[in-house]
Formats: sequence, C-alpha cells, structure tokens
Amino acid sequence: MMSDWIEGTKPKIIEARYSAYLSWDLEELGIDWDDIEDWDLSRADLEITFKDGTKKTYENWEDLEIDYKHNFEEVLILDEDWEKVEGLNWWI
Repeated sequence: MMSDWIEGTKPKIIEARYSAYLSWDLEELGIDWDDIEDWDLSRADLEITFKDGTKKTYENWEDLEIDYKHNFEEVLILDEDWEKVEGLNWWI
C-alpha cells in the first residue's frame, strides 16, 4: 500500500534533474590546445594550467541555459534525509 512507509522513508522531496551544457571555445579565448598542461572544471569555471606554469580561470555563466523540454534526465523521490525512496524514482 502506498501509505505504508518504513520509518524515515516517507517521500518528502520531489527533485527533477535536467542536462545543461557549457562550452568554452578555445579559439575565441585565444588558447592553443598545445599550450595546455592541465585543466579543471568547477561549476561554470574552467581553470587552465598552461605549460609555462601560469593559471587562468574562464567563467561561463552566460551559456547556462536549460532546455526544460528536451534535457530532462530523471525525477528523484527523496526522504527527509535526501535519500532515494525505493521503487519511486525514474529516469529516461
């Protein structure tokens, strides 16, 4: 029965997840791939370490557009501890 929940597992939160894509055009940024030693992503920031030892961070908050119609990934039904409630979660 839908109302018979194990203690602490009653659904409390419905969460939807969508895909969002961010891009950094290296040519537009004046960066040659051969000059890159390493790179890292944190949120909408791309941090590049160049072979000469310098580091530079490139923000990209402007590109953050979510297509809510086509980029849907999953719905999560979560309990009070933000844990998935067994048997109620689905994704595409």
